[in-house]
Amino acid sequence: MSKYLSPWLAAALLGALALAAYWAGLAGGFFFDDGPSILNAPGLRMSEFTWEAIGQAWFSGGAGPTGRPVAQLSFGLNHYLSGFNPWAFKLTNLAIHGLCALMAYGVVRELLRGRAEIKSYDERWVALAVAALWLLHPLQLLPVLHVVQRMTSLSALFLLAAFWLHIVARRRDGPLKPGLLLLAWCVAWPLSILSKETGLLLPLFVLGWELLLRRSEVGRLDKFAKIYTGICLVLVAGVAWYLLSSRSQWLWAGYELRPFEAGQRLLSEARVLWFYVGLVVLPRWSALGLYHDDFAISTDWLTPWTTLPAVLGWVVVVVLVWRLRARAPLVAFGLAWFLIGHLLESTVLPLELVHEHRNYLPLLGLLLAATAALLRWTQDRTKPTTLGIIAVVLLLLCAALTAFRAHQYGDDLRRAFGQVQHHPDSARSQYEAGMLVAGLPAAAQPGSLAYKTAHHHLERALAVDAHHKMALFEIVTLDCKANLGVNQPALDELMHRLRVTRFAPGDRNILYYAKEMAVAGQRCLDRSQMTELFRAALANPKVTASVQAILHSWLADYLWLSERDLAGAREALARSLALNPGHPSNRLKWAQLLWISGERQAARELLLKLRADRLTGEERQTLEQLLATGNIEKP
Repeated sequence: MSKYLSPWLAAALLGALALAAYWAGLAGGFFFDDGPSILNAPGLRMSEFTWEAIGQAWFSGGAGPTGRPVAQLSFGLNHYLSGFNPWAFKLTNLAIHGLCALMAYGVVRELLRGRAEIKSYDERWVALAVAALWLLHPLQLLPVLHVVQRMTSLSALFLLAAFWLHIVARRRDGPLKPGLLLLAWCVAWPLSILSKETGLLLPLFVLGWELLLRRSEVGRLDKFAKIYTGICLVLVAGVAWYLLSSRSQWLWAGYELRPFEAGQRLLSEARVLWFYVGLVVLPRWSALGLYHDDFAISTDWLTPWTTLPAVLGWVVVVVLVWRLRARAPLVAFGLAWFLIGHLLESTVLPLELVHEHRNYLPLLGLLLAATAALLRWTQDRTKPTTLGIIAVVLLLLCAALTAFRAHQYGDDLRRAFGQVQHHPDSARSQYEAGMLVAGLPAAAQPGSLAYKTAHHHLERALAVDAHHKMALFEIVTLDCKANLGVNQPALDELMHRLRVTRFAPGDRNILYYAKEMAVAGQRCLDRSQMTELFRAALANPKVTASVQAILHSWLADYLWLSERDLAGAREALARSLALNPGHPSNRLKWAQLLWISGERQAARELLLKLRADRLTGEERQTLEQLLATGNIEKP
């Protein structure tokens, strides 16, 4: 192929092909987790480029133990440049995806350098083919078009950079070696972790390279590799000890929010990983999707019956990695990369069972293993031109499938109904379809097709998941919008489920949306119904103290801003502060309520203390206005 175009020209053409494939999808809106992580995070609303605004964006996240500040800052910069324009956010995601593909090319080329498996091929073209398949595979769509999954792609970008720097440093001597290792481990790696916690896997990826590829290159484990392996074993032992100790109870408490236990999740993930492999090899349109809450849980080794074969299959793969470490180290490393890439999100942590974006990095390992195996098998049997034609055909096929899928994601209704068509037993899919239709103007007309369609999908969501709650709230608000009054049976069932069923992470949004609607003047529920809704959620024994604090704070918002009940608002906010005394936003609200109550001196003393706390730009402006004039009464 070098006779016709250079790798750089081919890379430019691939970039244009990726842009064309994803172009239609850039028109879609925000959806799913984009709301709580981006749209409802006040700190991201950067209106000026100052250190204070940067700090607010940096600390605005609530996902994961770190808050993922690097990703949050990138969202804040997006808002500074374009507001909450989803097209601009998704275009930024596509650019990051392209940079990841460039890093993937660099990593794969380094992995191929000097390997006997490709002695008859140009390593530049082999690396470009692997990176291009990774770039255009339809399984990679969500980290581009689901805006919040920038956390995944940014973490991957910095992890790939750190991994590449480590390999380059290990293969050279001289004054640059320490600097490259410093960049890898002290700059790129922290940036990866602070984008998403999957960056923590870098040491294991490097360990796999040291034990499988580096060892095969030099014929032994050198001193650095032995020391590094020892450090990794100590770290793994330390992590295992922590997970088994009482100090990790905060982590395992997440299972109280899930419909499965740790053992059941581990068994289920054996099947999930084979499901992912199937999507890589044959990305079936009916199997792909945003929501996979219809995936069956493995309750024991034989329920469903595929559980035991799935577990045994992965045991065989692990043995295969060991057996191939000398004869086909590239194949072994590719398989190991896939398994390492899933260690954090696809094992025992109390996360949801299935999400396609978890394959963003692991996919590279499968492509590398398949490519290395193919090149070994075709060595001296197949002309490079034939393999080049096969690669081009696969690339065009992947680009076409990605383009079709991106077109579906370019319109919210089109995406939702496509999801319902292929995942009819997914409560989330049914709820989203019903919610989007309920938002249409025609849905406000009782008996209209839109009204009936919305009800159908919302009721279907409740039928497939006995713990689902958002659909009940949507039914209540839909009937209010249609001037049918409060749907009392739906409201009663909602309160019942809030009180006694497991409290999923997104269930608190029901109270937030109810509060926001009332404050905006959309009075669907009266005061007694609203307060009872909050009481039902607060009575749930699975609601943590931190969530209780949030709910009490929202109840205070409702009582003051909607009902003008100062005493009730102070009581609710006092309960919130008792549960979380250091929350700066709630302390500011308390100062405002003190001011309104006439306790000006106490309010002023608290406001002066709050000057040193971390507040959003809007909150800081409110604080200074209160200190300057005392005219702000709205908490």
